[in-house]
Amino acid sequence: MLFAESEEKVGWVKAGFLGFGGSGKTYTAILLAAAIHKTFKCKTPVAFFDTETGFVYTKKTLQNLTGIKPISVASRSFGELMTGAMELRKAGTEILIVDSMTHIWRELCSAYLSRVNAARATKNQKPRTKLEFQDWNPIKQEWAKWADFFLTSSMHIIICGRAGYDYDFEVNEETERKELVKTGIKMKTEGEFGYEPSLLVSMEQVQKLGDNIEVANKALVLKDRFNLLQGKTATFKPLGSPEKEMTVVSKFFEPFLKSLNPGAAVSLDTTTVTELNIDESGDAEWAKERRLRTIAAEEIQGELVKAYPGQTKEEKQAKMEIIEKCFGTTSWTKVENMDSQKLAVGLTNVRVEIANRNAVTIPDIKQ
Repeated sequence: MLFAESEEKVGWVKAGFLGFGGSGKTYTAILLAAAIHKTFKCKTPVAFFDTETGFVYTKKTLQNLTGIKPISVASRSFGELMTGAMELRKAGTEILIVDSMTHIWRELCSAYLSRVNAARATKNQKPRTKLEFQDWNPIKQEWAKWADFFLTSSMHIIICGRAGYDYDFEVNEETERKELVKTGIKMKTEGEFGYEPSLLVSMEQVQKLGDNIEVANKALVLKDRFNLLQGKTATFKPLGSPEKEMTVVSKFFEPFLKSLNPGAAVSLDTTTVTELNIDESGDAEWAKERRLRTIAAEEIQGELVKAYPGQTKEEKQAKMEIIEKCFGTTSWTKVENMDSQKLAVGLTNVRVEIANRNAVTIPDIKQ
């Protein structure tokens, strides 16, 4: 039986921080990584996939908070992210930070467009300046490899991404016209991936102006699959000590972290492929059936026209009689919409009927 009682538990953090520039998403991700390292007594260094040189400013903090020198790679290549992430998993690395997913998504799109233009150049075609509708399917299929790894790997993964506004059309009650309005914010990456993290946090810089100016980072939990923190906020103020700041961050996310079972992995088979009725030419079953019906209908018409090429009353009557005898109807529309097997049998009967009607009777010769 496919369904059964589940004893599976969640053991790994899959978190995402999104925000505009200066919102504190990278630093908060660093503090959360250190809190995870401490909470789960990790033994391996934190790994940092760096697309915008943020690691340079935070590596000493990570080392001081975890007691282990972190490791990193500076790149925006999607291919290097996949290769590096799989190497980390094989080596047993426990925590990976990727900052920023926005750059990696853009690099993948740019790489695909470059490949398209390289192919067009061999055909002396003009290069394209942007991706087109047919390009998104192969790009999304490639991106899905990372999404699967992110969700199923035995590793704490924290991603950061630039925030962008989400827009939709709404009807203005006064003008009764549709207007494009901001409906929220989302991570600027592949459309679906921004919602994959089990813990998704929006970061915002808040300022208090006046005689004593204060700048702090405000966190809003947009998504928490345990439903313990969703909708809650926290303001992380500079405390002059990374240790104190990590403690504050750790305390805020503690309900989520305590709900995890260290080392437990969710088994999700992403390799099973649904069998579809596709033939060797790539036709789906319904498309193949439609094509066979069209061919059979054309062959039936061909046999009738070949036997009765004229438009005399007698010829029209003969064609109508053959159709009715072989298909039980005088409606050609009904005939051409019959399934391909009935049409195949009908085609044979049409040929037999035409042959019988046109057969030449040889008179007996008396001896």
